[in-house]
Amino acid sequence: MKKVGEDESKPTLDFDPLKEHTRNFFVQTLKQEPERKLLASDPRLTSLSYIMLSGLDKDLIADSMVLEPDCHVDASLPVVVFLLKPDPKLTRVVVDLVKREDDSVKFMAFYCPRCTIVCKSVLEEAEVLKRVRVYELPYELIPLEKDLLTLDDERSVGDLMLGRSFNALTMVKCSIQRLQALFGRIPVKAAKGTWSCSILNALKKKELETEEAQGSEIDGLILLDRTTDLVTPLLTPMTYEGIIDEFYPIQAGVLRIKEKAINPEAKDPERTRTLPLFNKDDIMFEETRNLHFDVAKNIFPKKYEEVKTLCSSKDKFRTLEEMTDYIKRLRSIKLHKLQALFNTNFNLVVHLHGLASEQTVKQLLELEVNTISACELHDEVMSILEKEIPIIKDQRRILRILCLLSLTLGGLSKDKYNLLGKEVVARFGSEEIMRLINLNKAGLLKKKSQEFSFLNIFGGSSEWQWWKIKEKFNLIPVQANIETPKDIDYTYSNYAPLSIRLVQSFLESSWADPDSNFGCLLVNLVPGEKLVLASSEALRRSCLLYTSPSPRDRTRSRMPSSACKKKKKKK
Repeated sequence: MKKVGEDESKPTLDFDPLKEHTRNFFVQTLKQEPERKLLASDPRLTSLSYIMLSGLDKDLIADSMVLEPDCHVDASLPVVVFLLKPDPKLTRVVVDLVKREDDSVKFMAFYCPRCTIVCKSVLEEAEVLKRVRVYELPYELIPLEKDLLTLDDERSVGDLMLGRSFNALTMVKCSIQRLQALFGRIPVKAAKGTWSCSILNALKKKELETEEAQGSEIDGLILLDRTTDLVTPLLTPMTYEGIIDEFYPIQAGVLRIKEKAINPEAKDPERTRTLPLFNKDDIMFEETRNLHFDVAKNIFPKKYEEVKTLCSSKDKFRTLEEMTDYIKRLRSIKLHKLQALFNTNFNLVVHLHGLASEQTVKQLLELEVNTISACELHDEVMSILEKEIPIIKDQRRILRILCLLSLTLGGLSKDKYNLLGKEVVARFGSEEIMRLINLNKAGLLKKKSQEFSFLNIFGGSSEWQWWKIKEKFNLIPVQANIETPKDIDYTYSNYAPLSIRLVQSFLESSWADPDSNFGCLLVNLVPGEKLVLASSEALRRSCLLYTSPSPRDRTRSRMPSSACKKKKKKK
């Protein structure tokens, strides 16, 4: 997240104030109890707990653990601190832990970002509320990396699309207000989709009541509804980080994986290892994470040879300049950590390559590509699915392809919808019935006669013409260049994410620029409202921040720097 036109090597915005805003409240509250404490964290809040513990005095938090069913606390520590999301099931785990300990142990529970009525009633009914001091730890955006912020709320998209809750919209609005409080009012704000437009309208109303602050470190903001691009999250990503996430879902920047996958000679191969992926010292991962997997897997042997060559060249330099250069290069690669990091990444790549090379995985990937590429291949795809559903184990991939078929065809015929649905239930069990119902409610898997129900929650267009959108946005270019990519299409199998194309179209046309009618017509092909809040002067600058509520976008649909070039003024 940089100013438009800045060199990518320059530092990004300083997000430390975002961390300190939440951390200060947490630390000050802990200090009310001077005894040493144990922190038990919700596994879904790994990144937040890391921020909370960073630089914290050991006298305040002596130890930490994961809060999960059947866990046990260290009875030697007089205070136990729970850090959790408002989840009734996890609250019952807290109840069990409290009841196991005698009255000498004190308990503090920090609910993030708030404690719901349901969670509080669970504590009350169990008669432990008197023993647990409950706090709310408000947070808006968690800085996972130097250029990535997250709400860390995996349920928000489902709640919105199924109409269960619209709390996520309030959280996004508060997050933007926090950004503007820290970095200045953002001069250009654009939204595509009814939910995003509702957020911008709420911000507009609030900003009219306050004076505009001068200057902002952020040039612009684009909000996109998940419903503007339902296809991309259903496809298999092809970057190194994307392939990791495909087989071992990354949660809050942390990978949990069996020891045997990263160390084939491990004494306990089934032990689960926790790896923070965005470790600044892991230069191997940092250099390869956004590369196509086929390119990344060939880099590690070359890197290893480079290091061996560098180490063996220590006796070959003849001048002082050569010696100085050698020392600089030796220091830059941090040899004391490089070997372990290389082994971890190399073994992980070999393991992932084995998984990705399985015949079933390759076949399903081909079905994905055929589904979005050519409508004449749809009958063949459905025919293969009918045969393969009874034998394929991965129901997640099967459902994704079914949803892709529905989205690209504008719905399945009634006979195919019923037949494929029965096959899924017969293969994976009756619990899939509710999943299929929810996919239908969300508009992801529907019959041809149905409309996209999620778009009708607030009203607005429900027309979705995939083949026209694919052509006009150039979503499937002639051939992706994975070695030296010039477009974002290398991140998937020759597919450029629609969400990225929407951002690029705004950079080119501002969506509301009367001199760029083609750009305006282009964005109107995608269902949903659009809204741009900016002065004519501000629109001459491109946007800065791209946000999406989909965690799948987070790991492998990053906008390339070529998409962020400053617009030229028209004469």
